[in-house]
Amino acid sequence: MKAFLLLLLIILPGCTGDKIITYREQARGADALVIKEGILSQHAVRINYERDGNLTATIDLSEPVMVAKASREEEWGYFQFPSIGRASDGTLVVTWQMADDSHTAYGKTSDRASVPMMSKDGGKSWLPQDKDYFVLAGNYYVNMKNGKSLQVYTPTSKDINTYDNFPEPAGKDSEHTYYFLDSLPKSLRNIYFNCFGKTGNSTFIESELHDKGALRFAIDGSMPVLWWGNIKQLDDNSLIAGISPCYYKGNNSQISEAVTFYSSDDEGKSWNRAGLIPFVSDELTKKYKVHSFEEPAFEILEDSTFFCVMRTGSESPMYRAFSRDYGKTWSKPEPFTPNGVRPWLMRLKNGVLVLSSGRPGIQVRFSLDGKGLHWTDPIDMIPYMHKDGTYALTNTCGYTAILEDGENSFYIVYSNFTTRNFLGQHRKSIWVRHISVNKY
Repeated sequence: MKAFLLLLLIILPGCTGDKIITYREQARGADALVIKEGILSQHAVRINYERDGNLTATIDLSEPVMVAKASREEEWGYFQFPSIGRASDGTLVVTWQMADDSHTAYGKTSDRASVPMMSKDGGKSWLPQDKDYFVLAGNYYVNMKNGKSLQVYTPTSKDINTYDNFPEPAGKDSEHTYYFLDSLPKSLRNIYFNCFGKTGNSTFIESELHDKGALRFAIDGSMPVLWWGNIKQLDDNSLIAGISPCYYKGNNSQISEAVTFYSSDDEGKSWNRAGLIPFVSDELTKKYKVHSFEEPAFEILEDSTFFCVMRTGSESPMYRAFSRDYGKTWSKPEPFTPNGVRPWLMRLKNGVLVLSSGRPGIQVRFSLDGKGLHWTDPIDMIPYMHKDGTYALTNTCGYTAILEDGENSFYIVYSNFTTRNFLGQHRKSIWVRHISVNKY
């Protein structure tokens, strides 16, 4: 009988279900673009989400699970920027950066590279991987219909002083020196990929990039070759990519950063500019002193509309834009969140559009009708607001990654800089949660 009672004590807490709360969507007025916490969720919870007095969705968040924790204090760039992927046998694999956040580290293998962590039980527990798994993580790749996968490769930055007859600069700012793309040597003009077969065997590809008027930059004589963003394959088998960083010189000779869409009809061997979202100067961008659209995330909606979300700065609004002609022309970009770096977009099989981003904190939002116009209030993973209305920027890197898991659910991975070790010292850590959303 005592054993039976003990078993009941262990089972009953799980049988009663996670905490359930009802949340009524807040009216959005003049403070819609003011940074503030949304629905704070640090533990397992079911959120009954109401809009205009009606239940519109149930959102289930698992208990956060720590994947790894730093053993010592780490500088910026280390033990952050996590990614999550899934191997062919279902094993989840999480990695993170262990290198400087600098152009000098691009393409180099860090002597402190992270040991990938794996989970064979759906993210409930994590161990160092027991073997090498073929996993494409991050969002700079596409699985093509022919069974191959194309992943962007970032080479090491090149010393421009080693080239003969290097072109004259097209412009400068406080940090960068810019050069026209089509004037550069081939090795700095092209872009690079790894093409993986079904078994993980890879072929290295150097691809031609055609974009008249585009600029590339150098820092202190060192030029990185950067081409980052989502890649999608369309029904006609062509590829489309929404990319940054992309720089152009305006009519007033001012250089600004845009988001450019490139297309390829030859499986990524060559790319041509299809269209772009130029930076717009408005009251908000002037207020925050930003002059770039960067770190784009784009998704193809159910009606074939392209939807793009872009970062503008470290703690400034994210902007969105729509295209109904496959990325050739775009609606005027408009702000729709108060903050966000490195947005991630995903359209679930049930039609819900997911958006994750961060800094300050870590946020997840949902467009329940999948159209990208109306979003739920954000669900915050980490508290960041102070009682006096100020907020902390040092509790996470703000970069997330998400991985689809079935028709209505996904995993999210993120960093938390406020985790304490046994001595009470703050240490960076990597966390995973499983989230599902059912709309009504």
